Amino acid sequence: MQYLFLHGMENTEELYNIFSPSFDNLHDPFLLNDMKKAGNRILKGIHQQEKILVFGDYDCDGITSTSILYKYLKKNGVHVSYRLPLREEGYGISPYAISEAASKGVTLIITVDNGSSAHEAMEEAAKRGIDVIVTDHHEILGENPNCYAFINPKRHDNLYPFPELCGAGVAFKLVHALCLLKNQNWDSEVKEYIELATLGTIADLMPLKGENRIICKLGLRRMNVAPSIVFREIIRRLKVNQINSGTIGFQIAPIFNALGRIDDPNYAVAILTNETVNPKDITNLLDFNQKRKQLTAEQFETCERVIVKNNLSKNNIIIIYGEYHHGLIGILASRIAEKYHKPAIVISENGTGSCRSVNGTSFSIINTLNRCKNHLSRFGGHQAAAGFSIKPHEKFIKEFIYSMQIAAQHEGPIKPVKHFFTECSPQYFASSIYNYIHLLEPFGQGFSQPIFLSDSLIFTETQTFGKENNHGKLLLPSNERFYLFNRGSIVNKLRNQEVKLFYSSTMNDSYEFIVHGIHKA
Repeated sequence: MQYLFLHGMENTEELYNIFSPSFDNLHDPFLLNDMKKAGNRILKGIHQQEKILVFGDYDCDGITSTSILYKYLKKNGVHVSYRLPLREEGYGISPYAISEAASKGVTLIITVDNGSSAHEAMEEAAKRGIDVIVTDHHEILGENPNCYAFINPKRHDNLYPFPELCGAGVAFKLVHALCLLKNQNWDSEVKEYIELATLGTIADLMPLKGENRIICKLGLRRMNVAPSIVFREIIRRLKVNQINSGTIGFQIAPIFNALGRIDDPNYAVAILTNETVNPKDITNLLDFNQKRKQLTAEQFETCERVIVKNNLSKNNIIIIYGEYHHGLIGILASRIAEKYHKPAIVISENGTGSCRSVNGTSFSIINTLNRCKNHLSRFGGHQAAAGFSIKPHEKFIKEFIYSMQIAAQHEGPIKPVKHFFTECSPQYFASSIYNYIHLLEPFGQGFSQPIFLSDSLIFTETQTFGKENNHGKLLLPSNERFYLFNRGSIVNKLRNQEVKLFYSSTMNDSYEFIVHGIHKA
């Protein structure tokens, strides 16, 4: 309970939502600006048998939000199709996508997880007489889009009590609203969409507080008790017994993100929305993810060489440009930021850029980009992650890099901080705390798993593992195992040394831990 109080959860309602959340605790979807207007327009489209297009995004949030809305509309007999852009097309709905939809007779487009900054696309839709309902969750950096309805909990005139929904969360609320407008039984309908909303929320690194906690707690419960057929098959292939936020974030979400990174995300929507599961499709998903891992490892080595050769780690932001796979630049930027504790940007040779801030800091990468927007064709994102397009010419790239280094100074010094909860021996954690900590799931952004400080430990056995032995493992005679990811080079130096460890649980076994820091005893 003390850990909950430290996170500001003090009243009865908040504690109830932690331990016994209910669908009744979700906010009224009509509190979202334009929700009723959007819902009525969709019902009109259904009644008049219009062709409706759901236009999504290529990441896991875009895949799940598209799946939620498409699945509901298809189930209700709507003439509906979906379209997710490939990475090389760039982020968000474009004038070309509007023209393409018009040629197919589409008269209503609903965007999910994109559209807040798609002003040119909205102009094209108006010219062609197409109504557009924008549903999104990204920061609004200028005027609201000129569309039929604009649903975004980050609207400047927002009336919704929780602004931190992801794209799948907003799509989930739209389906909730449609159920209410059609007098359908939401309590039975919601079970078909809660897993998808959970996957999108955790994959997009949204704060796991408020309504997001309710969605994810209930979604994890369904995945563990009565998963849908597609998640049941994925869980079986992964050979996991218990699904938690870590399983979603580190095992399931990357599978779907891989398609958007190196292949076609529309294939993922097809798998998630089919009424049956073809085992070959799941095999293909897993194979794509393995290919993505291999490509990422190879390209990260290239990034490392560029950073060292050019001494880029001394800069305010580490920015590299070159022949990097446009689908992997987000992962590469994340790994660079994690290793060097500096914001990172990776730009592919076609001018697509991906940015990441540093976890545990208030540095806003989107605000920094906004100060340099005159260099960019388009951009979008939020505090921790963003993307953009720039003319792939060396002169423009150099000017952009110079401007970003200056703009970063407005964000102040970068000092990533991790807080530990209390001192606790690993043996006591395993015997007395492990079985209770699962009650606090889900863990993630805004509600991280507690970190403990161990008593003095001496490790007589150490091991390295992984490609090129880049990970390490420390073992105690009493069977506790401590993992040091991406720190394999230091584990042998810790043998027979007396140290204290900052650690958290892997949540897979009571005797397995992840090391966050080392303190000389």
